Amino acid sequence: MTNGIAAPFRRTGIESPRRLVEEYAFMLEDIPELIRIRIYEGLKESWIETDQSHYLQAPGMSLPAISDTQRYRNVNEALDDVLEDFTKGYHAARNAGHTPDIAWLLPNRYFR
Repeated sequence: MTNGIAAPFRRTGIESPRRLVEEYAFMLEDIPELIRIRIYEGLKESWIETDQSHYLQAPGMSLPAISDTQRYRNVNEALDDVLEDFTKGYHAARNAGHTPDIAWLLPNRYFR
C-alpha cells in the first residue's frame, strides 16, 4: 500500500486499518449456497486478512472449520488456507457417506 493512501490512517486511536482488495465467491458441489471470501490488506503493516460469509461444519466435525491463522503473507496463502478448510471437511463427510446439505454451512453473522 502506498504511503499516500495509508497516511490519513496514521492517527492516534486508529487501529488495524485495512483495504478491501478482492472478493471471491464459490459453491460447494451439491450445496446451492454462494460462499464469499473477502481479502483485505493492512494499511499500516504488510499483511493479508480474510473474511468469509460462511463456515463449514459437516457431519463428523465437532466444531466449524475456522482457520487458526489470522494474517497471511499473500492472497494465495490466504485462499489456500480458507478453501482447504471447506474442501477437507466436505470430502471427509462425503467419503463417510453423508449427502451434502445446506445445513453444513454456518452463516458468519458478522459478514455484511
